Amino acid sequence: MRDAFGAAVRDLRERRRLSQAELGSLVFVSKDQISKVERALRWPTPELIEDLDRELGAAGLLQAFEMSLRSQRRVTQPPLRRVDTTLERAAIDWLTTSTGEVRILGDKDDDAIDDEEVAAVIQQLTRFRELDHQHGAGRTHQLVSGYASGDLEHFLARVPVDDATAKTLYSTAAGFWELAGYQAIDLGRDGYAKECYLRALELTTAAGDHLYGGYLLSVSSAHLALHEGDVDQALRMARIGIHGTADVASPTVSSAFEAVLARGEARRGDEKAATKALLRAESQLEAATPGNDPAWIGYFTPAYLADEMAHCFHDLGHQTLAQEQAGEALSQIASGHVRRLAIDTALMASSLARAGDPEQACVVGRKAVDLAAQTSSMRSRGRIDELRRELVRYSDHKYVIEFGDYVRFALSD
Repeated sequence: MRDAFGAAVRDLRERRRLSQAELGSLVFVSKDQISKVERALRWPTPELIEDLDRELGAAGLLQAFEMSLRSQRRVTQPPLRRVDTTLERAAIDWLTTSTGEVRILGDKDDDAIDDEEVAAVIQQLTRFRELDHQHGAGRTHQLVSGYASGDLEHFLARVPVDDATAKTLYSTAAGFWELAGYQAIDLGRDGYAKECYLRALELTTAAGDHLYGGYLLSVSSAHLALHEGDVDQALRMARIGIHGTADVASPTVSSAFEAVLARGEARRGDEKAATKALLRAESQLEAATPGNDPAWIGYFTPAYLADEMAHCFHDLGHQTLAQEQAGEALSQIASGHVRRLAIDTALMASSLARAGDPEQACVVGRKAVDLAAQTSSMRSRGRIDELRRELVRYSDHKYVIEFGDYVRFALSD
């Protein structure tokens, strides 16, 4: 709950274009205190909650957190992970010690959890994923993280009726923490995202689900490293996952791994290595057999691969190819996946700007802005900011000036 409150404060502050110091002066606290509240390192007082709600125009949203924060503060909360554990250390442990056998986590054997209850957990995860696609993390992270740290932990404390049920439960629980981590990135909370991915990796290990563990490293953690600008770590994570699952990965999973490897190589500027990885990804996806993949990789379709290819070509400077692949992705993305549509439309606009067509970039950019305005995704808005940076060299053009005004109007809240 403290994490969700901090994320809400940060979201509201950034939408109003206030620095932490400026917000602190409005509520009579230091910049450091605002920073610690946003990063969930300090409990906000009832007075501070009230002041923040008023100054940020939250209309009671922040004050609605007070009761839950007060009740949670009475309970000592264990850290999600040991602070000395890193993703790379966890990756080595996964690579060298994962046995593939189920390890029971709970000890309440007088109240065994059965398949019907696990099915309800799976249904809840499916529902949360769809809400996240449509609305972005800002409006759903509190629900996901609250469920994962509350109801889900109670389930994990119980003993499953058999190993098959345990495997399904623990893998599904890993899916919740993976989603929470992905949402944390969408909210700009990269440190918390790492903790979520570490927890998810623990659960896949308990489930004996070696393949899903590889995915958490090769895709989730590698994408996080790319997001943070650490290309070398992204490449290491991708390669560890590829190497560690070579004998169990389906063609679709292998394609997803290779696509992330290609993203890293493209970001580094190694066109030859990136092209080889993309060709492998394309070949593997073409070889995939429908129905033979785990449910968690179901999102990785030709449209998603086209998205990855578009980013690669954009980073490598091949803007015509980037636009072709972005168009291919956009033609296949479901209308309800608003965040993905916003990101890829903004990528298309950025590619047009980089290719020397700022007028068309602004036309497409407006569509991206309209989509981003429907979500609370910081990643979508970040893509709009990148587009505006691409347009700086055309800042004296009328349509670029009008586009800037349109962004400020549409994304001001």
